[in-house]
Amino acid sequence: MACCARGDTFVSPALKYLLFFFNFMLWLCGGIMLGIGVWAYIEKSKDFYQDIQTVYDVLADLSLLLIIAGSIIFFVGYAGCIGALRENLCWLRIFYAIIIGIVLFEITIAVLAFVKKDEMRSWVSDVLKEGMILRYQDDEDAVMDWFQENIKCCGINGYKDWNKNMYFNCTKENPSGLRCGVPYSCCKDPDALNPGIPNILCGAGALNDSLTFTATSKIFTIGCIDAIIQFGEENLPIIGGVVLGIGIPQLLGICLGRLLDTQVQDQRDAYRRTHR
Repeated sequence: MACCARGDTFVSPALKYLLFFFNFMLWLCGGIMLGIGVWAYIEKSKDFYQDIQTVYDVLADLSLLLIIAGSIIFFVGYAGCIGALRENLCWLRIFYAIIIGIVLFEITIAVLAFVKKDEMRSWVSDVLKEGMILRYQDDEDAVMDWFQENIKCCGINGYKDWNKNMYFNCTKENPSGLRCGVPYSCCKDPDALNPGIPNILCGAGALNDSLTFTATSKIFTIGCIDAIIQFGEENLPIIGGVVLGIGIPQLLGICLGRLLDTQVQDQRDAYRRTHR
């Protein structure tokens, strides 16, 4: 690529290696996410047959989401590393074009969430009910339990959502010993029997209309979506920090990639002029 005297170059070494390091960390994080996702998917596949038929099956499966997100980040990091290290315009442009696409996608989702918030909420609720409620105890119990325990909520839109689960529904045909109950993670005091050992029957009777008053006094009744929205409203500085923490590296990657692209192009133009 050299066109002039040694060391006389349009490409800044500091910019080049800063972009390389940035993308190396991105590539490493993507590889770790991809590895964890593949491991989690294989581990779950040992316990039950996974039949992926709809978009719900993908969006509700955290291991598949990790695989998808990890693969994208891994490829973006790889493209940026090769583009920066080899001063390859093709890979550089692939790198920042994908990031621009991701940013536009995020902006589109944010606008849709604001403009069509009712429709978006309904769609998210359907996805989460499909993955977290219907498949509870067969798949996503640990994830749902974590949310309910830490965010202090029960169900997606409320504790009545558990009527859709085959183990907890309050129909007379349900032979389960958990009938008319909710998971222990919905309980305000799940360790009522022994400290550190959850009482899986602490939510018994919560879905039984005749016992609603006494049973629901022991559980959280707010849905997790409302609880998350409430948490966000109460912690706007934290949410803003997370948004900046995600957005700034993306914008930085676009700016650095575009700047290096310009420098490499200038270097090539200078080389062509001196070798006519």
